[in-house]
Amino acid sequence: MKKTIAYIILFITCTVSISCAQAPYVDSIRILCLYGSVPAKGFEGKEPMYGPKNFFNKMAKMHGGHVSIEYAPDKALSFQPIHYTGIARSGHLTNRTNPKNFNSCFRIYSAHRAWTVLGNYYNNIDSLRRATFVIPITAAQKQRLDSIARTYSEKTPYDYSFLGMRCASASYEVLASAGIVTGYKRNFWYNIFTTRRFRYELYKEYLNNKDKGWRLYTCKGSQSREWEKDQDNWTRY
Repeated sequence: MKKTIAYIILFITCTVSISCAQAPYVDSIRILCLYGSVPAKGFEGKEPMYGPKNFFNKMAKMHGGHVSIEYAPDKALSFQPIHYTGIARSGHLTNRTNPKNFNSCFRIYSAHRAWTVLGNYYNNIDSLRRATFVIPITAAQKQRLDSIARTYSEKTPYDYSFLGMRCASASYEVLASAGIVTGYKRNFWYNIFTTRRFRYELYKEYLNNKDKGWRLYTCKGSQSREWEKDQDNWTRY
């Protein structure tokens, strides 16, 4: 009887261990983070700066930037407005709930197009301040990401607005839905309001997952532009 109980306990222990084991990584994705910027001192009029020359537009450019998810080789999922109007060219001020009124879309770009999507920098991506997170993923995560990219690019699930979902919060929502990030489960528009906040949250995940193969690469960018600083200045630029 004791041997039987021992075998049962051993079987249960082995079963739990197998079910809790980390699924193997089968691929990796890249998170492409482009920093916001304005012309550096002495380069006004020489460097691109679109829009009105006022304080608000300068702040919008400095703290703008972009985030996209390269979920497959040279396929980057990018959330953006259809019409660049309104405050900070965000279209609506707050999210619309009726899909007929959405001013948003998920596009699939090449990696180069994702880096130059803002249109007011250069085709030479080495002149841009960038952060690239390389994240290993499991088969289940890959399947989920592929499904999200296909579904979202066909029909966007939410609106794009200044006080709502934008590229940073949408990208975080996609990663959270695929089980890749764990910091937040809801209120993405509020918790990941800016690209700066997105980079910081991903940087914390990177620190916790370096032993699992997460990697981070940064590029300082051209000195002719003043670039947005990271929270806690983790890039040390």
